[in-house]
Amino acid sequence: FKMKDFSFTVEDVINKLSESPKCYLTGELIDISKPRTYHFDHKIPVSRGGENTLDNLGICTKIVNSSKADMTPEEYIELCKKVLEHNGYNVTKSV
Repeated sequence: FKMKDFSFTVEDVINKLSESPKCYLTGELIDISKPRTYHFDHKIPVSRGGENTLDNLGICTKIVNSSKADMTPEEYIELCKKVLEHNGYNVTKSV
């Protein structure tokens, strides 16, 4: 992607990240010094009406972003739930 297509700067992204960023979908810690292990994700895909804004940007593990594809977070979570339940897991949302 080209930064000119976004309404934020690299510095804005760095400021958004905590000292120990976590994948916004799995909670896994992300080592920012290993860029091959993570992606920045449009939470709501641009192809689905999402915007190139900092609020729509999430950091996640590479495998999660690849499997999420163009799904919304809710659609992805529902898919993961179906996979787990099909394989014998009981999935309930904690409050």
